[in-house]
Amino acid sequence: MWNAGSEPTIVEGGCRSMALIHPRSLERWQEWRSSRRRARGIHRAVPAPLRRVAGGTEPGSPPGYLLHTREGDGSERVLLGVDTSSDTTRGGLLVALSYLHGTALVLTPAGLDLPELSGPDWEHEHLEDPRATLDQLGISSALTLGWHLDVGRLIHEWTLASDVPSAVVQHDVLSPFAPPLPPRTTFLAWSEADGDFQRAGRDDVEVRVVGSQRLWQAAHANSEGPEVLEDRPVFLGQLASIELPRRLTLGAAHAYCRSLDALYQPGPEETDRLSRAAHALLRRRGVELQLPPLPVARLERPVVAVYSADVLEAAVRGLPAWVHGPRMPSWVHEQWERYGMRRSGGEPTPAPPQDADEPARLIAQILEGTA
Repeated sequence: MWNAGSEPTIVEGGCRSMALIHPRSLERWQEWRSSRRRARGIHRAVPAPLRRVAGGTEPGSPPGYLLHTREGDGSERVLLGVDTSSDTTRGGLLVALSYLHGTALVLTPAGLDLPELSGPDWEHEHLEDPRATLDQLGISSALTLGWHLDVGRLIHEWTLASDVPSAVVQHDVLSPFAPPLPPRTTFLAWSEADGDFQRAGRDDVEVRVVGSQRLWQAAHANSEGPEVLEDRPVFLGQLASIELPRRLTLGAAHAYCRSLDALYQPGPEETDRLSRAAHALLRRRGVELQLPPLPVARLERPVVAVYSADVLEAAVRGLPAWVHGPRMPSWVHEQWERYGMRRSGGEPTPAPPQDADEPARLIAQILEGTA
């Protein structure tokens, strides 16, 4: 079993490079993920059983699924699989809805609130088991964030059995601990380097480079940065990360904040007991916390993290941004290089170039077969 400090590698022609810890087996990846969360105590034990097999829902959620349908003018019928209401879901999946000409169908867990699926154009149907219904809908393609959560897995298992083309859209920076792609799918990548990394060791995955919708939107919202930039940097917390030992992420934050009088901004998942204890320790050692936490779009100061898409967004928005992580494993250094993230103490991270085409539009065209 891999641990977060191990060095997952592949060797091709004598060259050593980082690779996914589980490039094909979703079950082995889920076993690793469960073992890391138990070891870290990130999630409390849950007395009520989850209603869905892949862990994408909360206890007490309504049983079953909702199928949301918006009829369109074109002949294509595109299915989106949505497991959560997170910003990554909205920024990676639902943004494509604006550019779909044919019929859009969205499968979600029952009880999931998504404002994008409200309004008179949408019809909603409760389903206990969607598979039989999907067989009757004439679906031409499907898109998810992956098959590591319940709805995504259901859809990809159905597309494989039904011989319907499927795609997975990249929604974050990639590490060796990313979940494996489903068989016979297309990966919609931010870059060629990300596509090569995610499909390494696979001969059944196609890659299409579409770019990052999040970074494209940031570039078009504000490319010049704030008029007045605060001098004091903010370190973005990643204590809830299961990819790295807490001693490394907390140590990096503590050392940086103490040496440069930086603020520490807790990550969105830093609500467990161990994270709260770490926050208290930082306060006792003279580190001030940024509360309430702010999205990158509202930060007006330099940004630092161990590794995060937030560093890239900050650079796109015109903020000085760096990565900082003493004694990090080799895969972190390789990730910094792949995304062009610059270490603290040197020149800030350059803004990744953005194509003229909006990724959401290109994703929709790929799904409808026009790109």
